[in-house]
Amino acid sequence: MPSTLSLTLMRTFAERGSLDFSFDQDPEEFDTSDDNTPRVCPLFPLSDLILFPGQVIPLHVFEPRYRQMTQDLLDNSGEIILGTVLGEDREKLEKVAPVQPIAGLGRVQRYQALEDGRFLIMVLGERRVKIEPVDRGKIYPEARFEVFEETDSFISDTELDHLQSALKKIESQIDLPEETSPDQLVDLLIMISKIDPKDKYKIFQMTSVSDRLGKILDFH
Repeated sequence: MPSTLSLTLMRTFAERGSLDFSFDQDPEEFDTSDDNTPRVCPLFPLSDLILFPGQVIPLHVFEPRYRQMTQDLLDNSGEIILGTVLGEDREKLEKVAPVQPIAGLGRVQRYQALEDGRFLIMVLGERRVKIEPVDRGKIYPEARFEVFEETDSFISDTELDHLQSALKKIESQIDLPEETSPDQLVDLLIMISKIDPKDKYKIFQMTSVSDRLGKILDFH
């Protein structure tokens, strides 16, 4: 996604304890293939968490298997899938919890290696992907992924007005650059809306941007 949400917006979320949302990076800088050829990369299952395109998520990595995963990430491209674990599946996180089939593909942007072997990392979301867990003998989970095709991105002026109004109600100090695209605004509204993770995921995994907007506005 081109364009940039302002630093004011990022600071606002950080100050209130929310997650940063940034469009500072142009995806053309990444080696992301558009030919939809399936690839494999590390999978990090996380409870109730959804990685949106452009979102920056801080993670504390402490389990030995995920420490190894992080080291492998730093030795390679840094590409990682954050898989969403919902409901009763969260009780299986100590093993390999089942993840939802649509996930966020991201890339490690910053990291700090702590003296005891733990890591603090920042992951920038790049895009939605369809995933299928695979076992290649690693001590941590991996998944095969391919591009998630999105449709129907047209949003009418009336819908855009409703979208912007909903955003302002949640965060009155949001400073949105004029070049911010409607699909970015839709993702932002879904991300900051205080709704059940299951409902949020149902909207996240929709192929139609217009349908996502309609569903999230139902909560406002």
